[in-house]
Amino acid sequence: MLHIDDIKNYLLENNYDFKYYGDKEIKIAGFCSLSKPKRKSITWIKNYSFDKIKELKELKVIIVTDHKGLELSHKEGYNVIICDSPKEVFFKILSHFFVEDVKASISPNSIIETDKIGKNVSIGNNCYISKDVTIGDNVIIKHNVVIECKCIIGRNSIIHSGVVIGTDGFGYYKAGDGANIKVPHFGGVIIGEDVEIGANTCIDRGTLDDTVIGDNVKIDNLSMIAHNVEIGSRTMILPQVVLAGSCFIGKNAYLAPGAIVKNQVRVGNNSMVGMNVVVTNDLEDDTVLAGNPAKKFRVNYLDILDL
Repeated sequence: MLHIDDIKNYLLENNYDFKYYGDKEIKIAGFCSLSKPKRKSITWIKNYSFDKIKELKELKVIIVTDHKGLELSHKEGYNVIICDSPKEVFFKILSHFFVEDVKASISPNSIIETDKIGKNVSIGNNCYISKDVTIGDNVIIKHNVVIECKCIIGRNSIIHSGVVIGTDGFGYYKAGDGANIKVPHFGGVIIGEDVEIGANTCIDRGTLDDTVIGDNVKIDNLSMIAHNVEIGSRTMILPQVVLAGSCFIGKNAYLAPGAIVKNQVRVGNNSMVGMNVVVTNDLEDDTVLAGNPAKKFRVNYLDILDL
């Protein structure tokens, strides 16, 4: 059982600004969602317009919320942590107290030709990693991953199962007789620190220069990153996004499921591309492009989107 003092001490040690109201001796056994509350657990709330708030009180649930939850803190029986970033605080608590540490290991079933492997690296079953790959500290590579070109993977990155990195891009030219002739690819892939690449995503190597994924980029499952693409730091790429060759995605951008960016098109910093939108022209910084047909809104998505 986890005592409330353990949670409070953890938050204090990590410099979180918070206040706790409620039972000073409460203990919890785990965590829960709002839809399936459990006795003596912890959860977080963003929207108060639901009918289970009293049930949380009866089940002795600790509620992590923002300052809108102050009214709960003044009612008897509720146990409330008030903070500025409840989602962050909640999942930090879960990561610290409930996620089991997994020892780093490298599967003997994988073919690993490189010797440039950092500390505390995990590599799953049936992977192939070529001799020109450099892997930073604390990287996790899950099962059936193929990395077949010159590639640098920054520390603390996660590559999920089925990812393929470093295949040639779709590059051809027409010969005089009309035949399609393949363009040779000499570039590699550079992956920054704290990057996460979702299952069955494909990232092509560059043609002459490298394909580049910036620090803290998060790419969801089944996405396609073509040759020579550059993605700026802290950008989020959701499932089934297609980034065509040589396009540029700025920092802190957000591409919703199914978005497509045309080759050589630039998406600006802090911009959002909506679900299934096809971007055919450059998108300025701080712009939202959404709808079908797509319409442009000059507004910073961070003001309207809660991640």
